[in-house]
Amino acid sequence: MDAALPVQVEAIEPGTVRRRPKRSRHVHLQVDDATIAVYDPQTVVTPDAVGTEREVVLSAEVPSVEPCPTGEVGIVSRADGDAVTFYGIVVAFDEAGAEALLDVGAGTVRFDTSSVDQRLYVGDFLELADPVVHVTGMSPTGQSYEAYLSQLDSDDPAARREAATHLGHRGRECAVDRLVAQFRVERDPSVRRAVVTALGRLAVTARRPDERPDPRIRSTLEVATGDQASEVRDAADDWLDRVADYWFS
Repeated sequence: MDAALPVQVEAIEPGTVRRRPKRSRHVHLQVDDATIAVYDPQTVVTPDAVGTEREVVLSAEVPSVEPCPTGEVGIVSRADGDAVTFYGIVVAFDEAGAEALLDVGAGTVRFDTSSVDQRLYVGDFLELADPVVHVTGMSPTGQSYEAYLSQLDSDDPAARREAATHLGHRGRECAVDRLVAQFRVERDPSVRRAVVTALGRLAVTARRPDERPDPRIRSTLEVATGDQASEVRDAADDWLDRVADYWFS
């Protein structure tokens, strides 16, 4: 269950790089229009990352979760970043059910479900208010959104699969054209599955809460239900079930 959130690393608080206090908040990250401050007890974020774009893995401990009936996705923080609220849709659970993956539009965040006193399901819209957030992983290099669009033209299926995955995490409507076109010509089933997953995510994230998703996403997912590869069919069926209400609300 992979989490990935594209960020700009803004700052590491002075004097905290080599010290590892369990609760010392010492990394500031920019995510779209929000600045969030997170804990980094394992010193995942190194000084050379400051000022660069990276993808990070964030794990949140939450005292409670609340349903989000408006279907919002996003991240809201106070000006100082000390308090953050995640809004998103549950897209996966780990095998033990101890962690869930929340799609917040710009990417995904893990959160601990052990303290949640209600049953959660894939497709639930949730509000995670004031969680304790740790950064537990970081990509070695950053890459621009446009670079991932270009990477879909690679001869390497693994590179195309990576590009589709990243484009789905970033929640921008301009990726829909490129992903729909890629699905039509893609020969590798693992890449087609990644494209289906990316389009499913964009049905939720690349729109305003009061808008229906791009109809091309639905038509592509419907075509994918007849794909010759079972992994593609299963992914398409799964995402059509998750986002069906958006086209009829």
